[in-house]
Amino acid sequence: MTTRTKRPTVRFRRSAALAVAAGIATVGAVPLLAGGAWFLPVLLVPIAIAVWAWRAGTDVDGDGFTVRALLGSRRVPWAAVDGLVAQDGAVQARLANGHFVRLDAVRPADLERVTAFAGSDQ
Repeated sequence: MTTRTKRPTVRFRRSAALAVAAGIATVGAVPLLAGGAWFLPVLLVPIAIAVWAWRAGTDVDGDGFTVRALLGSRRVPWAAVDGLVAQDGAVQARLANGHFVRLDAVRPADLERVTAFAGSDQ
């Protein structure tokens, strides 16, 4: 029987205030349904924003990082990363193939926490 050890992970997410604001917008859009079912897409927009705010972000561990979006995610191992670039309040990973991956919800002030995992052999 093998025991799985859980690796330490740092999760970077957007402010919870964004999800709360989307929830309030959803409640505010409900009365529009009295005007007809064609207003349903108006209700779906704030719901999608609330789910995105809850789900989207970056998870970092000793093996790499996972960037999560509304409908999908992308896992990138540290071996594929050439460097981290902080620019205009955002952080991007420069990959060995020359492409860039934006680390959602990671700010330049968080780079020290991210790089601590990049060099670890946990």
